[in-house]
Amino acid sequence: MPKQFFIMPTLQELHQRLQEKKAQRKDIKQSFQDQLRNSKRYMDIIEEMEKLRSEKKSIENEILNRDVDVEKLEELAADIKTDVILLADVALNMYISNQSVEIVDEQNARWVPLFTVRFKKS
Repeated sequence: MPKQFFIMPTLQELHQRLQEKKAQRKDIKQSFQDQLRNSKRYMDIIEEMEKLRSEKKSIENEILNRDVDVEKLEELAADIKTDVILLADVALNMYISNQSVEIVDEQNARWVPLFTVRFKKS
């Protein structure tokens, strides 16, 4: 049986392939959305959902303003966001320094980091 070799595509080739697939996905999703918008039953349900969502939001706001410490909630949200960023920075520095990077929680579950690479337009 002859060996088959996989030729690694370049970053540019991969990027182009991704762009083409994303364009195809966008076209299919657009067609699907167009078909949904042409369904009277679907549009009636969407309208009803918007009314219910608005009513739900007003009830939530009423209770939030009456019974919940909004400032404390916002402070905690900001603290959590900051700590998540700090946790990622510390883990990356440990990884770069060839240190073991894992966390053990209260239930003795091991957590290991998951690193990703993303690109953005410059």
